[in-house]
Amino acid sequence: MAHHRHNPLVCPPTCTHPRRPPPTEPIPWSWRSLSMTILLRLLVLVAAAVQIVFPVYVNPFREGGHRGFKLVESSQIEPAGYAFAIWGPIYLLALAYAVWQLTPRGRADPVTAAIAPYAIVLYAGSSVWLAAAQYGPFWATIPILLVMAVCACVSLIAAVSMPGGVAPWRTWAVVVPFGLYAGWTVCASAVNIAEIAPAYGFARFGLSIPAYAVVSIAAVTVVAGLMLLRTGGSLPFAGTVIWALVAIIVAAVSRGHAQVVPITAGLAIVVVLGATAYLKTRGSNRMVAA
Repeated sequence: MAHHRHNPLVCPPTCTHPRRPPPTEPIPWSWRSLSMTILLRLLVLVAAAVQIVFPVYVNPFREGGHRGFKLVESSQIEPAGYAFAIWGPIYLLALAYAVWQLTPRGRADPVTAAIAPYAIVLYAGSSVWLAAAQYGPFWATIPILLVMAVCACVSLIAAVSMPGGVAPWRTWAVVVPFGLYAGWTVCASAVNIAEIAPAYGFARFGLSIPAYAVVSIAAVTVVAGLMLLRTGGSLPFAGTVIWALVAIIVAAVSRGHAQVVPITAGLAIVVVLGATAYLKTRGSNRMVAA
């Protein structure tokens, strides 16, 4: 019988093959995702609540606001003062959405998790914009508002594009709040640039103030048209854009601005109305055909 000789190169005489320690059980990704989702939803609620309370303490539109900043010249596209009352419904609907997305039905809707980061940036951006508008740097209000507009538009597109987009609760809880926010921030971004940028040397591309106002209204109309195309003619978005354009007309007439400004705003209203009607009709026809 052959003797099996121990090979020390393979294993020393005292070697015992140790068992591998059991791997540490990782935290399941499902739990991590759930925790992150809950955190984001809570941050949405906090940001929505803060943007309502923040103007009580920081409000550049009160006496003494806009410290150290003076407009070079009127942009001729600032809406009439009454139009800014829309912030009330925007803030309240944002808070209603923030509460709803924490409810069982809100948590079950996939769009609320998808747009949570955008909602946080949007709502927090409102407070940051107010701080920049009051304390400076004033140029920062331009990128802040542009980011807000992008976040609102992305959220609105997601709300109407993801599965369940035609559900009544999705319409009232998500589409309406973000439709108002998107429509107003798109218009406000153009006004903000026209008001603030010239103070930092922006020469309006060499155009006169009325001519640049026309360009600004045209830019808003193009962006609004693209958004309407992506959202199938969102009524909350279209209605808010029209609200802003009507207020521009009212301000232009009452303040004696160049006639080309209210005329352009009026044409823009016709375009927005026409695009919305066409897209809604086309959508209805597709539903009937299906």
